[in-house]
Amino acid sequence: MDYKINGQIYEADEIEVKSNMTEFKISRDDAVRMYFEDLGLVEAGGKTAITPIETSKTKRTYIKSDKPRKVSSRERKIDETKKGLLAGFRIYIEGKGGIVTSIKNEVEVSFTFGDDDYTLKLTKHRKSKK
Repeated sequence: MDYKINGQIYEADEIEVKSNMTEFKISRDDAVRMYFEDLGLVEAGGKTAITPIETSKTKRTYIKSDKPRKVSSRERKIDETKKGLLAGFRIYIEGKGGIVTSIKNEVEVSFTFGDDDYTLKLTKHRKSKK
């Protein structure tokens, strides 16, 4: 544990402080004062204040590992219902005279109708909990 004496911070040897406490049957404060008196930092019988200081936690250091990360392989699930609906929209659009330019997965259909460009986006909502 660290202690402040005359504006400077010193560290006390905990093993020696505890051995002094048991050997001389004295309190922790007296054992700490005895330790610093033996070092010559405090005068024997003096009134110098010895204040304990809480040690601050050290910051964690994060080091990148040498091992490469395991790459997870996740297969994409194809929503057959949405795929069928978009195929139906494609047939309808082409039947009305539109030209389908692209179909993105099971999400959207882009097409031109006349001189204008359109995008039809299909969203599947989750069931409500009620």
